[in-house]
Amino acid sequence: METTAKYKVKENTWPAKTFVTKRARIGFDKLTAFFGESYDAIYGAIQKSGLQVNEPPCAIFYSKDEVKKKADLAAAVPVQGLIPENIEFEKIVIPKSKVLTTTYYGPYENMKPAYEVLEKYMIAHGLKRELIIEEYFSDPAEEKDEGKWKTKIHFIVR
Repeated sequence: METTAKYKVKENTWPAKTFVTKRARIGFDKLTAFFGESYDAIYGAIQKSGLQVNEPPCAIFYSKDEVKKKADLAAAVPVQGLIPENIEFEKIVIPKSKVLTTTYYGPYENMKPAYEVLEKYMIAHGLKRELIIEEYFSDPAEEKDEGKWKTKIHFIVR
């Protein structure tokens, strides 16, 4: 069993970021396929438009229901520059915000202890979560060792 003691929470300022996204309301069991298809399509559209990708891909969680195993989320790729009107995906700007962050290594289905640490910190400091952003630094198609998969989990809070 994984311990929450290994997760450190950092309180920082999230800089304003622009994302090209594809949003869906889906079950947890469909996340892998959704992200694979969505990121392929988003990166293709970004390449055609001439936009610059400046950071790793993300998932933006608007809501997450652990009981029903469903989420309202977006596959999101941060970009620089003006997004053309004809791009077939949604543009999202997350403004400068207060953020809580921790780093997790391992398979995506075992992230619960990292989330628990962020939740406890947020409650202890009287903060309210607005969004969850998972930032993916590892590509599972390239890195087969799940223990090396690096994910930063961000809680946008107020």
